Amino acid sequence: MENDREGPYSVLTRDELKEKMKKQIAEISEIFSLSKSDATVLLMFLRWDSDRVSDCLVENMEKVLSESGLKPVVANPNQELSNTSCGICFKTCDEYYLEDDDYLISTPYCSHMFCKTCWRKYLGTNFYLVEKNQTRISCPHRACQAAVGPDTIQKLTVRDEEMYVEYVLRSYLEGNKVLEIKECPARNCNYVIEFHQKNYDGDEEDYSLNVVCLCGHIFCWRCMLESHKPVTCNNASDWLFRDLKSLSKLVSGKKPLSLSSIKTTSQKTCSLPLIKATTNTCPHCFRRVDLGTKQYLRFLTCACGGRFCWKCMQSEEDHKTESGIYKLCNVLERRAEVENSCMEHWRASKVSMKKAKSDLQAFEKFNIENPGYLSEKDMTIIRKGLMLIVQCRQVLKWSCVYDYFHTEYEMSKREYLRFLQANATSLVESYSKTLNEEIEKASPATSEKFCCVKHKVTIDTINIGNYFYHFIKTLREGLDDVKVKSYTDYGGLFWLCDRCTFGNTWFHKECTMCSDDIAAHVELSGLSLN
Repeated sequence: MENDREGPYSVLTRDELKEKMKKQIAEISEIFSLSKSDATVLLMFLRWDSDRVSDCLVENMEKVLSESGLKPVVANPNQELSNTSCGICFKTCDEYYLEDDDYLISTPYCSHMFCKTCWRKYLGTNFYLVEKNQTRISCPHRACQAAVGPDTIQKLTVRDEEMYVEYVLRSYLEGNKVLEIKECPARNCNYVIEFHQKNYDGDEEDYSLNVVCLCGHIFCWRCMLESHKPVTCNNASDWLFRDLKSLSKLVSGKKPLSLSSIKTTSQKTCSLPLIKATTNTCPHCFRRVDLGTKQYLRFLTCACGGRFCWKCMQSEEDHKTESGIYKLCNVLERRAEVENSCMEHWRASKVSMKKAKSDLQAFEKFNIENPGYLSEKDMTIIRKGLMLIVQCRQVLKWSCVYDYFHTEYEMSKREYLRFLQANATSLVESYSKTLNEEIEKASPATSEKFCCVKHKVTIDTINIGNYFYHFIKTLREGLDDVKVKSYTDYGGLFWLCDRCTFGNTWFHKECTMCSDDIAAHVELSGLSLN
């Protein structure tokens, strides 16, 4: 949240990024006695790796200068300037002196001359307006590899210089092999993020690495989607671009795309929806099994010999009763319940998060309109609290996606998750209410009163942060606190102990009856043989 250089990332403005880039250019220029123009070309050519530039210049300066297009080419001294023409439009130098000071320009390393108009078209078409950033801009002449640097661009118009500076900055952002820099994905945001720990992945490489931009947007550094803790980047992508759309159609009353319609509209293509609709994973060997024309069959036989229900993925034996009769699976009803609850939770959480962001924006706007109303320390405490509420609301929103992907066949884990969600929501609402009350009290006239509760707000902020840290950790570990296997179809306010069948609340990770020495003593004393 704070722009702390010791943290995993820093939030920079574009001006700060330009200064950082200029400093790197100046260092190479000073150490090797090169012009800043040549240093810029070299750094772009070697993807802003100063160490590599230094090594190449020390080992073989002539070679690296030649490869980067910085080796001078001696112009023909017998060539008359008046007979020189533009290499693209073929107008002569004399013609250009008569037309708005539009004269011929070449690079310092070759004698190929071009007018300003042709230079502008060449740079815009091949570099400025192209999505992919090149490591070097060469002379417009096809057979010439002379580099085009800032010293050549300076001879053009101010607009051309501005576009070149933006192009070099884009090269610093996208082509940098040393620094890990990305632009904030929020709309109309001009901040950039520099990541300081390149190998930060650790044991959480599949999960979201949250970045909080100064514009208020929270996103995942790895996939650049909005922050999606506690689910993985793949789960978040599947939810946003596939499942959310289909569930929205179901809730709105529209029929989802059926298997027959997919096959009809995709006769000549093999799309991901078609593959997912016509294949299933065998629970025995985990290979994909093609349904083909066997959609009317309830049970499929895999190449490994295992048979399973293609609707609920349970084995054929699990569907048989003691009398040998097949029983119906309730997977469709169960899935419908999960989908409906997830959509309701998702929509409600979006509303709550929008309200939290609105509160944060209102607080920032109030501070701008009333400078000095609060001390810098008080503003920091309140701002941290409001930003924490936004992050907590976002975690609660994505926890329903975790429910959608991970708890379909485990009722006890689903009940435990919803208990944790309800408890977390209650804590956030209580904290939000307390914080908003204190914001109203915080004023110069009541500064002493606010100082009394400031410590309490700070402690509550830490406690809420710790609670959500463990909430996310619990979900990532697969809700391992739920150890019950014999009662996986049981749902409610309690979980049942496998040993004594005592009903424990979800706050208890182990059975209170079995771990209670007095209760155990009383139970054993009642088993007297007399």
